[in-house]
Amino acid sequence: MNIDTIVYNVIFPCLRSPGLLLISFQIIPKWIKVLCIVYTITFQFYCRLNNYYKTTGQNKWKSLRDIENSVLVISGGSGRLGTSLIEIILRRFPNVTIINIDTVENKVKSPRIKFYQCDMSNPIAVTDTLHQIKEAYFDQINLIINNAGIRQPFKKLKEITPEEMNKILQINCLSPFEIIKQLSPERGSKRQCYIVTVASVLGVLNPYKVAGYASSKAALISLHQSYEHELRILKVDHVRTLLVLPGQLNTKMFSGFKPPRQFWAPTVDTKILSQDILKCCELGQRGSLNEPFYSYFAHILVSLPYVFQVWIREFSHIDDCLPTEST
Repeated sequence: MNIDTIVYNVIFPCLRSPGLLLISFQIIPKWIKVLCIVYTITFQFYCRLNNYYKTTGQNKWKSLRDIENSVLVISGGSGRLGTSLIEIILRRFPNVTIINIDTVENKVKSPRIKFYQCDMSNPIAVTDTLHQIKEAYFDQINLIINNAGIRQPFKKLKEITPEEMNKILQINCLSPFEIIKQLSPERGSKRQCYIVTVASVLGVLNPYKVAGYASSKAALISLHQSYEHELRILKVDHVRTLLVLPGQLNTKMFSGFKPPRQFWAPTVDTKILSQDILKCCELGQRGSLNEPFYSYFAHILVSLPYVFQVWIREFSHIDDCLPTEST
């Protein structure tokens, strides 16, 4: 049991339709029932309007199932989240070929998986790999998932070397930038393409001991959002983007310590997150995907008066839960 379970199964249903919940109670004054019904109608209108803006476009968005010889390009496809995504794609979309850009091959074996070994900290290797993919599959790429990422050891800012900072920025931000730049459709193209950027809520909250990781994810968030608004201003609707802002995932990257406040900040299951990502892909849904629930409020937290920021951070133990690691 955690706050997400309560919010999604109890609080949200009550907030969504309070008029329907209260209308059968005779002891409730009529004017309160009327207000609740008006609120319910207003809330439902807002939800529909928001979904309309997330999914609307000049052309109907196609499911991957309806596109012949479709290609997914995923970076970091051999990790836990990447593996979950690949397994779902193999199971649900028999027409999709998967291009996995990673340093090691995925344990999942299928003739539909094409492995491109690439050191994403090396910009020349990234450029060469993308050139090969572009030559072979450019006009078939309908889904791009920038998932590859690393973190530096948990340590103070002054202990981070320039080499470590350059490496984490290259893998976590500059390589995704190059993937989007090289593999996304040109403006005049009619190729449908959905671009997913897997960032992190730590790119907003920026805790102690992860300066390199947090700054690289912050840069990635800004890169993605700027590109999203570029597409909107240019009225390009055949290319749509999704920013994924998860909290701590159940992966090896942030394992080795006990996460604090699991009731308020539960660990995100990669299998569930994968399903949510691909559901957004099928709908052509723009915007962001935040998990768990607290991540929706990350930007609000950093905008609060400083004293409230300190109190909330101390309560959450976000800045004192990580061990100290050596290089």
